Amino acid sequence: MATKAKSEHAPKSAPAQAGHPSLLGDAYAKAVKLVEGGKHAEAVKALDTLMAEAQATGDWAVKRRAQVYRTLAEAKLHPPKAVAPDVITEIQACLNRRDTDGALKQLEKAIKAHPAQGNLHYLRAVAFAQAENTEASAESLKKAVELDADLVFQWHMEPDFNSVRKSPLFAFTEGR
Repeated sequence: MATKAKSEHAPKSAPAQAGHPSLLGDAYAKAVKLVEGGKHAEAVKALDTLMAEAQATGDWAVKRRAQVYRTLAEAKLHPPKAVAPDVITEIQACLNRRDTDGALKQLEKAIKAHPAQGNLHYLRAVAFAQAENTEASAESLKKAVELDADLVFQWHMEPDFNSVRKSPLFAFTEGR
């Protein structure tokens, strides 16, 4: 015995209502125009409203696209602040450029402010080694190793010391 299934026909025209796909599409297009037109504060408000409506209707695709534009508009409203590099990074950049004078100027200020930081004395030793001032380099390295004994391992690997490494002034590093 075969049964026939009743079929229900959808109404041919549904009234426009909040959350209706074409209304979401229109709101999305308007919000995108706001973002592209540089009206970021207005765009954020419009996109917040659009995301809430899209979530209420279950239109996840519109919600995701609106979130992308909202993030863009928010970034334009509140751009990230540039972070100034720390002193050690600036000193290392000077040393990488072989700007020993610039590095030494910064190191003198930094060592006055933080005399117990072994890494600053180590960087000063590197700068003096680049300038081939063996005596000052050895003196700075000795202070660095007194403050942080592990820096002797870095000294053994640092190519900037190659020109001065064999000097008897660095004998204190042997056996460490």
